[in-house]
Amino acid sequence: MPYFFLDFCKKNSYDSFSIFYTLLFRFNPHSFAQSHQKRKVLFLGNSYTYVNNLPQLIKDIALANGDTLVFDSNCPGGHTFNNHFNNATSLAKINAQAWDCVILQAQSQEPSFSPGQVAAQTLPYAIKLDSLIKNNNNCSETVFYETWGRKYGDASNCGSYPPICTYIGMQNRLRASYKLFADTTQSIMAPAGEAWRKSIAQNPTLELYSSDQSHPALEGSYLTACVFYETLFHKKCFK
Repeated sequence: MPYFFLDFCKKNSYDSFSIFYTLLFRFNPHSFAQSHQKRKVLFLGNSYTYVNNLPQLIKDIALANGDTLVFDSNCPGGHTFNNHFNNATSLAKINAQAWDCVILQAQSQEPSFSPGQVAAQTLPYAIKLDSLIKNNNNCSETVFYETWGRKYGDASNCGSYPPICTYIGMQNRLRASYKLFADTTQSIMAPAGEAWRKSIAQNPTLELYSSDQSHPALEGSYLTACVFYETLFHKKCFK
């Protein structure tokens, strides 16, 4: 489980953008005393990955801590696991090299649907993608990117599945589904959604969402990037 750095998110925090730039770009001499690590990572997702250029934020955090992230991505808007499994670009990128990790992010609502629907429509493609990743390189690690519930729940699907009418209900379903994907494939989960849950509980005035109440603001992307840094490199995001 990654460390949750939430000093960034504590109550009575300073201006969030000032903290963002201070933490991201400051020189940390202690970081370079640790062993340098390099990770080659492929991101397969959608707008929850490409908004605010999440892979680049992770790369910048790694650099600030004396590490190196080499990445590629394919993140068309709204893509599901099914879409990626049938996407020629995604398949070509999986087989392009021996990745250390491949990040899989589902369409933001799909894993929050009922357990039966997820088992029938989403889990099979999580398994298929994981198999492709490990067939390309049996040392690659699949990392499932657990996203967060929408700020006020999923209004468009609330009527057909009431548990996701609220943020908490939607977040609980996302967590359960991503844990299912990771457990079924013997992979790991990057618990970004749980970091968001903790941040919201500790400091609800820190706005992680963009104006659409779904996608991340820069603060939300930075929190997510810290979770990924700690998942991929097994180090604290900052000292």
